[in-house]
Amino acid sequence: MNKQTSAQMGALLIVGALLTACGSRQPPGLEAAPAAAAVHNTVVMPAIAYGTAAKGIRLSKADDPCDVPTSLQQSVQDQLLTPYEYLLSPPASSVDGAPVLKIEITDILANAGGLYGGPKIVQLRGTLERRGHAPAGFTAQRQMFMYFGLPRSTCSMVGVVTYALGGDIAKWLQKPIDGAALGEF
Repeated sequence: MNKQTSAQMGALLIVGALLTACGSRQPPGLEAAPAAAAVHNTVVMPAIAYGTAAKGIRLSKADDPCDVPTSLQQSVQDQLLTPYEYLLSPPASSVDGAPVLKIEITDILANAGGLYGGPKIVQLRGTLERRGHAPAGFTAQRQMFMYFGLPRSTCSMVGVVTYALGGDIAKWLQKPIDGAALGEF
């Protein structure tokens, strides 16, 4: 064994001993237990529905090449703010009494062609139902004309729009005011 290999092995043994010692000085069982979904920290969100546009046209999955409901639900869940930690889909019987957030997509403009296909627009209407409170509703819209990120596809642009809407909704849940206009309304 040469000096370089011997020195490398010695360094590995020292690093291994240090890594083994790290964390072993804490008494066992002091880790915080993960919180559980409860009425006070959970929002129940049924499947996001396609609604009717202002011109009376009923939207459907055929009008949505990018699966906005899935993207929007994930965006809201990712951006929930305290006190809400959980976004559950029904049936959520373990949190009976938690607020229920119903969202309906009222318009989508997502022409193919990505950056060159024109603006991408998503409009929503939502209602929060809570025990002991009158329902609170909102309307929301976000749009994107230019996109400098990669990939420059239609769905990546719609994803940016739905992520922004998810943040708008998460903030609104902190203080739900009936009749609020979120996003760019």
